[in-house]
Amino acid sequence: MWIKLLQISALSLSLHSSVLASEGQFALVPQGGKVPFEATCFDDVATAKLLTWKELLVEEMKEKCSFEKQKIILEKDLDFENLQITLDETSFRYQAELAARDNEIEKLRDIIKRSNRANIPVIIVISTAVGFGIGAGTYHIILSSER
Repeated sequence: MWIKLLQISALSLSLHSSVLASEGQFALVPQGGKVPFEATCFDDVATAKLLTWKELLVEEMKEKCSFEKQKIILEKDLDFENLQITLDETSFRYQAELAARDNEIEKLRDIIKRSNRANIPVIIVISTAVGFGIGAGTYHIILSSER
């Protein structure tokens, strides 16, 4: 059994190497002519297609690669433009919020300045006078109601 397996593997290797070692043959045979080897025949158009097939594939792949590269570049440019728009909008909003905050701070400072402008002694005198006036009025009302 081992001998048969060894014979089969040796035969397959020899056939395989002979197929790989063949460099091929070419002969221009007129119509109806005979070739000195087993062959597959092609007409002129098929032969031209076979001879230019590699070049066609190379050009096709170059074009496909160029197209995909351009597609990726355009997609990344679009992503960059979208990010730039987002950045510009965010910067605009940030500046608007800063301006609103600065405006509010300025208004609060004005309110504080106005409240500091109040003359404390005048407020004390007026409050005391009003207090005496209310007290005196209440006293007179109570006295007049008792009579």
